[in-house]
Amino acid sequence: MSATVVKTNVEQLDNLVLQGKILDGVQRFFADNVHTQEGNGSKTSNKAETIKKLEGFFEGVTAVNSIVLHSQTVGDDFSMSEFTFDLAHKDGPILWNEVLRRKWAGGKVVDERYYTAS
Repeated sequence: MSATVVKTNVEQLDNLVLQGKILDGVQRFFADNVHTQEGNGSKTSNKAETIKKLEGFFEGVTAVNSIVLHSQTVGDDFSMSEFTFDLAHKDGPILWNEVLRRKWAGGKVVDERYYTAS
C-alpha cells in the first residue's frame, strides 16, 4: 500500500481519536484479524477482542479532559502517531503520553502496538 493511502487513513483515524471516537475508528479502520499489544503487556488477536477490551476501559472513563496529537510518521505500510491523553477515570486521573505504531494492509490496521508512558 502506498504511503499516500496510509497517510489519508492515518489522518482520518487520528481525527476520530482526537474527537474521542476511538471505537468508531477501530470499527472503520481495523481489519477483522487485527492484533494489538500494550507495550510488552496484554494482547488481542482480532477486532472483536480489541473492541471488547476498549469498551471495558471506556466504561470507567468519566471525562475526557483533552486529547492532543503531537506528531505522525507514515511509511508504505506503517504509521506512528504520538498522543497525550488526559482522562478522568473512576479509579483516578489518567495522563498518558502514547505512541501508537500501526502496520497497515489493504487500507486497514492489521497490527497496532501501544507504547505508553504515564
